[in-house]
Amino acid sequence: MKRLGLATLLLSINGVLLLYYAYAWGSLVYLAFALFSLLLAYGVGQENRTAIKVALIYAGIEFFFGLLFLIAGNLYSAVDAAISFLILHNILGYIQAVYREEKKAEKGEEPGDIEDAE
Repeated sequence: MKRLGLATLLLSINGVLLLYYAYAWGSLVYLAFALFSLLLAYGVGQENRTAIKVALIYAGIEFFFGLLFLIAGNLYSAVDAAISFLILHNILGYIQAVYREEKKAEKGEEPGDIEDAE
């Protein structure tokens, strides 16, 4: 399985949920964010560095607003906040693994398994 498989899956689920909201409420704003989320899912799946950076920022902002709406009393925002948190966790773990591999390559060591560095 790819290292960013979970983030790709969750961004796709987020896009599908936003597509449902766009259909149910007839909102073009939800449609735009749904397409943006699905586009990010494709870019993250291909491990495009720019898409990963944008997805990290997008998930962080979405997590913040999900928590804000959850504090305000919207219980459905818990699902959105949980999805965003898991996306953030997966992407940050990927960035940490890539950083370790690049440090190993700089030292001239054999880039092997990531768990060997711990």
